[in-house]
Amino acid sequence: MCRALAAHIEHEDPETGFLSVRCDDGIGEIYTSSDGVMATHIGGTQLWDALVRGAVDADWVIIPVGCPTCITHEGQRAHLPEGLDEDAVLVRSGEELLRVIRSS
Repeated sequence: MCRALAAHIEHEDPETGFLSVRCDDGIGEIYTSSDGVMATHIGGTQLWDALVRGAVDADWVIIPVGCPTCITHEGQRAHLPEGLDEDAVLVRSGEELLRVIRSS
């Protein structure tokens, strides 16, 4: 995830894990930890692409609030806890992730 976001970081607070990020078409706020991130106020589409690329590289599942679980490769489906696996959707781009979020 760090590689995917590195080029977009405007401000970083290592103490809190906060990142202010920017792409040509939008800005966002990312809160990082050793095993995940929380993204808020993400604008445009390029940051969504960076977040999905980072999740793919880290082998992470994306769990948007109020939306189906988003897996980044099919092998993750078998490891999801009961309840998160039922409607899981494969996403490989920011556009696909936004489609899931907007349709929920």
